[in-house]
Amino acid sequence: MDKEQTKKLILEGEKSQAVRKKLVERTSKSAEVRFHGEQTLAQEIVGTVHLPHPIYIDSAEGPHLTDVDGNDYIDLTGGFGPMVLGNKPAVVEEALLGQIKKGWHFGIPSAPQQLLADIIKEAGACVDHVIFCNSGTEATMFAIRAARAFTGKQKVGLFDGSYHGVHDYALVKVDATSDRSRPTANFLGAGVPPVIAEDLSVTLPYRDEMAFEIIREQKGELALVMIEPVQSSNPRLDAGEFLHRLKEVCEECGVLFLLDEVITGFRIDYGGCQAHYDIKPDLATYGKAVGGGLPIGAVGGREDIMNTFSEKGNAPYIFTGGTFSGNPLTMTAGIAATTYMRDHQDEIYPYLMEQGNRLASEVNSFCELHQIPARIMNAGSIFHLVFTGGEINSSRDITEDWKIAEREFYLHLLGHGVIIPGIHLAFLSHAHKPEHVDAVIEAFRKSFEDMRADGII
Repeated sequence: MDKEQTKKLILEGEKSQAVRKKLVERTSKSAEVRFHGEQTLAQEIVGTVHLPHPIYIDSAEGPHLTDVDGNDYIDLTGGFGPMVLGNKPAVVEEALLGQIKKGWHFGIPSAPQQLLADIIKEAGACVDHVIFCNSGTEATMFAIRAARAFTGKQKVGLFDGSYHGVHDYALVKVDATSDRSRPTANFLGAGVPPVIAEDLSVTLPYRDEMAFEIIREQKGELALVMIEPVQSSNPRLDAGEFLHRLKEVCEECGVLFLLDEVITGFRIDYGGCQAHYDIKPDLATYGKAVGGGLPIGAVGGREDIMNTFSEKGNAPYIFTGGTFSGNPLTMTAGIAATTYMRDHQDEIYPYLMEQGNRLASEVNSFCELHQIPARIMNAGSIFHLVFTGGEINSSRDITEDWKIAEREFYLHLLGHGVIIPGIHLAFLSHAHKPEHVDAVIEAFRKSFEDMRADGII
């Protein structure tokens, strides 16, 4: 549909205007917070978070968020992924209260670092040693540095549709107008030196065999190929064969292979996608769930590569660090959360997979029945609603043809009491019981019906 026509339908639509009125009337305190924030904040969280209506959260419990006006929402944000056990799980809260009584930041190492490292080593197929940092961005940045030092090569292979954080290498994106099988690089935002795309990275096509040929061609310069086992832009669990072949080609070419498990680690499975796909990379990066809801990043991998962090075994030494890396609060929360996940993994992970698949199946069946150009892509409890009428094989198939309608959908969803972040990657948690998933499915249906009533879809 023509964008101007869509805007006109929204302006004239009874349902579209009603939900705006409803949200404005019930969020006056959020409006005040936004007004004051605009006077001093250049950015609130990340540039990609554009909520359809300004909401500011005051508290969280289980599968719920409550805003500063007292409105309750079913939370599908999941803190952008970490909250596998739901918001404020009792086991993590209790552990944090105990640590706070002893102190929350020392600088000097504390014993919980070793305990959480042991848990990650136990869970991660490739992990001999671990280092901690403060975010997934830092984890992938440090892993790239380690790979370049270990191999003596400079280039990093990155896939079309990938997300690996916000450092300069991670902001290399594919030019959407370039050849799908031989993509060329662009950047997400300004300020990234062109040399990174031109001389220090190689862009690879996702789920395309030409990626293997490009790696073979570039093997003399490629230090590392990194990939999300589940792309946040295109969540799916049918990439196993591609990942195994990718690992084989990397081994053949003497290129290190990294799985970025920042999102998938301790969420898809207790052992992440390494366990789900039975695959053993050279390196893995972690974040989100492993910190139990507190800031964390981690790199794990083969002993000889990880020696670059410690200068053991005559490995070339790299410098890393961070004031809050391995801080006792994060380590304590991470131990509490991951220990609970380990001890209840036979209950947690099949449930998350079942409920995530049920949500996707029921919403997609509704869309198909009513000829609505949208579908949920999911990898268990990770999901992304995509507005398109065509087949989706990679992020290249996700266009902005329905962008205005998509934004309108999330406004209606918010009006029906379900909140999804502006990045539109959503998560279920173990705290979302079947009745909460039922309510989410119903909110999706009602939101589509509202838009259909106004002629938008």
